Amino acid sequence: MPPVWDQAFRARFYECWGHENAVISAHARRVEYPDYEQLLSIKAAFGGVEEYFIDGQRVPVDDDTFLILNAGRRYGSRICSSTPVHSFSIFFRAGLAEEVANALHQRPEGLLDNPHGERHPVEFDERLREHETYIKPALALIQQRLDAGVSDEIWLEEQLYLLLGRMLEAEHKHRRASELIPSAKRVTRQELYRRLGLATTFIHTSFREPIGLREIALAAHLSPFHFLRIFKTVFGMTPSTLLNRKRTLEAQRLIRRSRRTMTEIAVDVGFGSRTSLFRHLKAFGGVAPSELRTALSSRKSKRGGPDPSQPQLETRKERELPLKQP
Repeated sequence: MPPVWDQAFRARFYECWGHENAVISAHARRVEYPDYEQLLSIKAAFGGVEEYFIDGQRVPVDDDTFLILNAGRRYGSRICSSTPVHSFSIFFRAGLAEEVANALHQRPEGLLDNPHGERHPVEFDERLREHETYIKPALALIQQRLDAGVSDEIWLEEQLYLLLGRMLEAEHKHRRASELIPSAKRVTRQELYRRLGLATTFIHTSFREPIGLREIALAAHLSPFHFLRIFKTVFGMTPSTLLNRKRTLEAQRLIRRSRRTMTEIAVDVGFGSRTSLFRHLKAFGGVAPSELRTALSSRKSKRGGPDPSQPQLETRKERELPLKQP
């Protein structure tokens, strides 16, 4: 994490912060950022959870999800874990998203006549999103190259332009999904789609608890039947399918990363019993828990060392002090 406790670094850091692109890629067990107004950013976390606090709501980002927060948004975040969590955030300089949006929406002839064009404010839907094949590879490439020590600023600038292009295209695709909602009024469709976002965030936040359709619909401020019908229309699955997929993914990670019993894992992820856990693992990936651990032990034995899927402790002494801003 940026060592803002170092006064010399702190002065240089805040001289640039908010005026240029920035990337934070770091491992930490315990760290906290207080409420602060930020640039447009995209958030990811690997090997654990980073919690964001937005308008009094707790939004956890983990291996399955990412979050986009708009420029001017105030929020804080926290990591509190027994093992290191990889926190990864990209902050885009002011005006960059508007520049990319203008280039995407303008006709080539218009860009020739006026390459800068008219720039309109860019607003992303600030719901918790699942990783997919469009944005995740771009994030992973930037993270891997920077963690490997690549410090080519021109390359990074190029990648951020391309990433923003993907983010804007994905946003357009998601907003078109709201057109599937059966309502004549556009404002009604937009509000219902926003409420579906509240429900998916609730699932990712509360999947360890014994929640059902009624609780999920309540998070969306909709009746269960109305919510179920709209959810299935937009996402092509039921809320229970999303809930069980989330629980299964978390169970797979715990099987790979820990030596906890299957009963303990089943209870922890919300399935409640070994039988339910086994059934969903088999249905989701066709692999039994014993096969997952056998494959893991085999890879570890062949490599003669720790498996890369396991979180490793850092060799350097970790700073446990909470950070101030950003």
